[in-house]
Amino acid sequence: MNETRPTELSEFDELRRLLVGPNIEKLEQLAEKLDSPEKLSHEIGGILPQAMKISAQQGDRLSEAMIPTVEEIVRLSIKRDINKFANALFPVIGPAIRKSISETFRQMMQSLNQVLEYGLSWQGIKWRLESIRTGIPFAQIVLLHSLQFRVEQAFLIHRNTGLLLSHLELPENQSQNADMVSSMLSAIGDFVGDSFDVKNRQALDSIQVGDFSIWIEQSPDAILAVAIRGDAPASLRANLQQALEDIQSQFEPELNSFRSDTAPFEACRDVLQPCMQSGYITKQEGIPLKTKLIWLVIFILLAYWAISELYLSMQQRDYIALLEREPGYVITQVKYNGDSMTIRGLRDPLSRNPQNYIALTTLNTDNIQLLFEPYHSLDRPFIEQRMQQILQPPQYVKLEIKGSLLKISGYASPQQVTRLLTMAPLISGIDQIDSSQLSDRIDLSELNPPPGVKLALDLDKGHLQATGSALQDWIERTRAKALSIEGIRSYDDSQLTSAFDLTLLNAPASVTLSLQNGILSARGQASDGWIKTLQSSIASYTAIRQLDTTQLINIDTEKLQQQIQLLEKEMVFFDAAASYNYDASDLFNHLASLAKKIVLLAEQLEKPVEIMIQGHSDSMGNFQNNVFLSIERAEYVAQHLVNSGISPRHLQIKGLEAPVEKEKSLAEQRYNRRVSFSVSIGKPFQN
Repeated sequence: MNETRPTELSEFDELRRLLVGPNIEKLEQLAEKLDSPEKLSHEIGGILPQAMKISAQQGDRLSEAMIPTVEEIVRLSIKRDINKFANALFPVIGPAIRKSISETFRQMMQSLNQVLEYGLSWQGIKWRLESIRTGIPFAQIVLLHSLQFRVEQAFLIHRNTGLLLSHLELPENQSQNADMVSSMLSAIGDFVGDSFDVKNRQALDSIQVGDFSIWIEQSPDAILAVAIRGDAPASLRANLQQALEDIQSQFEPELNSFRSDTAPFEACRDVLQPCMQSGYITKQEGIPLKTKLIWLVIFILLAYWAISELYLSMQQRDYIALLEREPGYVITQVKYNGDSMTIRGLRDPLSRNPQNYIALTTLNTDNIQLLFEPYHSLDRPFIEQRMQQILQPPQYVKLEIKGSLLKISGYASPQQVTRLLTMAPLISGIDQIDSSQLSDRIDLSELNPPPGVKLALDLDKGHLQATGSALQDWIERTRAKALSIEGIRSYDDSQLTSAFDLTLLNAPASVTLSLQNGILSARGQASDGWIKTLQSSIASYTAIRQLDTTQLINIDTEKLQQQIQLLEKEMVFFDAAASYNYDASDLFNHLASLAKKIVLLAEQLEKPVEIMIQGHSDSMGNFQNNVFLSIERAEYVAQHLVNSGISPRHLQIKGLEAPVEKEKSLAEQRYNRRVSFSVSIGKPFQN
């Protein structure tokens, strides 16, 4: 290894000193500063503000780079002592919150006014349906369809100087002096702040004149005012705030150093341009038919569901009301669960079945649960019903309730009376019993029955039975009087025989009468008049229940039959081919006498009578001529009877009906040339 000599080292150091000596001093000074944190911090503190100011003028790179650091600083400050951070922000947060709440309420009231205006109109109904269909709140739908506004001018004003920085207006507007307008707005804001002692940089935010308004938004260095014709939406103010924040952020150096030059703010026009908004009521396109039908079906289904639910609720309330009005029910609780309901309460066992009332509604029995506990109702109908079930009073015992008093009256057997008085105090709602009018015996002495009569009384039924034999007048008197005795409800004397005086019937000597067990038997002969009188009179005699005339002969009926037989034996004969007989006058008189007796007896018997006069002819000649000849002969005889006083209504003519066989002798021929008679009683002849 080579070694350097001292002389060479000194020369080298001298050369280095001559060449880089000043720089070495500076490097040593710099190394000293870097090695000393206090000196380094002092040096950086002197140049850092100026460096940050220059960097901000050159762009946002420093601000963007410092955002994470500042956020971390704020986070650590809050974590270390949140109270200090809150105290630092208190002067700013309070006014900001108040202003935000005020703006929110103002926007809410504006939306509410629109909702109330259109909420009950037909247009409002359509918009409400649209809100349901689209999911957009109804208030927004109203604003969307009803608002009409236009931002006509926008003013950007420097807050400290009040000078106009930038101005936008619609092409068709005839603009006033924009600088003068901005000055006036600043003056008005200062006036309000001074006059009403508005502090903390709060200021006027709107001016309203009719349908024309000016909205004002402020930042630390600028004021944005827009002139609006009509009713603008609240969202416009948010746009104004955003635009003003963007201007404050982008042009903060120019705003801070502003004196009078507005050239740097020409670029603000692009930021202000979105604020020049306008809104119009647009005509909506027609809804397709398919959509209308779908909505119609949905509406019908919703209406049907609503009506069904309403009807079900009404039916449930009606059913509960029926139970509440029905005696014997106490409703304590009702729970609803959709279509079902549960009813709790008290029910008297004697009340009517609650299921019966479901039939009066359209409710389903499966959807109704009835949970009733038994109890005894003190309503009078239930006390009376319970009283009847427990006491089971005899037929002729009367029970009457007056308040809590049970009054028992009437007649019953001793055993029944004892049972009534024992069971009555057990009835709920009965505190007192009055049995002063209840008796176990009935006095029958006033009937004064004869020795041959026995009276049997059933006190429980109030029935009096009479047996034996007695005079008819006693029987009739007792029959009328028995039911007037208190306690007797029915009277029977069917087994009581009467000693009836048969002479009262005025029977003729040819008639024998006998009465046994209420059956009157008549034997012998009597006139029709007496028989009819007997038949009609027995109804007035209670001792006679039935009349037997099977062995009684009616004399008038017998006489009638005798006269009929005599007439039917008579015949009137005629010569050959003759329809008259002048020699039979005596015979005609005899025939008339018989006919008159027959008619008279039939009328007395109240029976219709008809005499058939039948003409005949022999076999000689033509049959048709013989028929005509037989009718003429019958008419000839009938005319004689009519002339003698016989009514034509009792007579009937009949001719030859069939050819006769050829006679074997003159006597047979004479016999065939006759007129014969037949009599009908009770029914006429068949033609």
